[in-house]
Amino acid sequence: MTYNTGQDILDDHYNDFAVGAASGIPNHTVRNIDSIWGVGSGDAGYGQPGTLGAVTDSTDITATQWATMLDRMDTIALQQGSTITHPSNPTVGQDIGVFATLDADITTLFNNRLVNVANGSDGSNTIVASSTWTDNTTHTCRFTWTSAQHARYFFNAGGEIRLSFARTGGTAHTKNTEWTNLATACGTLVFGARTFAKVGGSGTPTTENDNGWYDITASFVENFKQFEATAPYTANYIGVEVRSASAASQLEIRVIYQDDATDDNPADTVDGTVTTTFVERPPSTTNLVDTWGNPTFTTLINTQI
Repeated sequence: MTYNTGQDILDDHYNDFAVGAASGIPNHTVRNIDSIWGVGSGDAGYGQPGTLGAVTDSTDITATQWATMLDRMDTIALQQGSTITHPSNPTVGQDIGVFATLDADITTLFNNRLVNVANGSDGSNTIVASSTWTDNTTHTCRFTWTSAQHARYFFNAGGEIRLSFARTGGTAHTKNTEWTNLATACGTLVFGARTFAKVGGSGTPTTENDNGWYDITASFVENFKQFEATAPYTANYIGVEVRSASAASQLEIRVIYQDDATDDNPADTVDGTVTTTFVERPPSTTNLVDTWGNPTFTTLINTQI
């Protein structure tokens, strides 16, 4: 549909902007406001109340409806940090025409639907192991939302799960020191809607797949692996695998500290305390209301062998 400056807005135009189709039947695959703001589908939808909805055929669009649409766009833009250029809201009695930039503005907001400039307060969970081990330490956890919809809203609105690693204490020997260094070198791993990235740390992972919430399946996939850089411990690595479970209402993360380097320093063992920290960083509620809820955290596996 083509829009020209000065053209009166029709119900078909309004519906196209609001729900993605002139017919008024929502289409979540194309740019529109309600797909970003409301339930949406897949990676579109913050789950917010107060969607615009469609109007019936031959309905006059009121100044209030128009102002509500523009206000909704402004709120989405603030959430995303997007720049849009529509003029001031119309007043009662004012003729309403199609703004020249409106179509482009809505396209910008839809394209930036997974961009979020702020987050809420972190919630931290840890899995801690402190036994001597020679082969590996495995930490597996599960985040569970009350439904798949709530998980969608969490990630769509900018929620993240963050991982970091540490080894402390124990015997003062080189193997322990190198495991401490590797844990630090891995930095912080950030899991989002369509992203997975290492932040900080040092060194170069051999595996760093950009698999976010919408890219994983019910089978574990390796998203990250980084090896120790110092001989004779270069066979040792920290690996991270992720999967979704329970009809996409759960995220499971498996962290493996694998010691494949053979040495006698001392007796090829690692001791001290190994800690994996899983941080839930929820979306910001500055511009949105919390429609996602806090996921519950469960430790599934904590083994050292």
